[in-house]
Amino acid sequence: MSSRVRTRIDIAAPIDVVFAFFDDLANAAVLVSSLAEITAVETLSSGGRRVEYTTRDRAGQLHDASSEHVVYDRPVRTVTRNIQSGVVTTMTREFRSVGDTTRVTATVEWEIPVRSVARLISAPLRGPYRRGLRHSLRAADQALTTG
Repeated sequence: MSSRVRTRIDIAAPIDVVFAFFDDLANAAVLVSSLAEITAVETLSSGGRRVEYTTRDRAGQLHDASSEHVVYDRPVRTVTRNIQSGVVTTMTREFRSVGDTTRVTATVEWEIPVRSVARLISAPLRGPYRRGLRHSLRAADQALTTG
């Protein structure tokens, strides 16, 4: 069973500037509030990256994670495969010029292979993933339009 959450925002900046902000690892802590440390970065032939990092949960415990661009289409779309605590997610970011703004649509998808427990596992993930997407988009908007 697969699940998905999606959100979007219009940012008052050109598409190349918005894409570059999301793509710059120097902004990773702005976009991912739980980020503790980036431990390794590998540039891929597509122009994307494979990144290993750690996050800190609410209890302060560290969790290893990794992400890898599976689609890197500058400046309109990225698709990233992420693994953390055994959960595999796919994050898609789409960038589209809308007048003087850039519309960023972010989607997180995940699949629980055992159908009988999929609802039990997916339901608690929806809220944190949705909040994470919203935080990321609002933080990017704030950084790009006020600073």
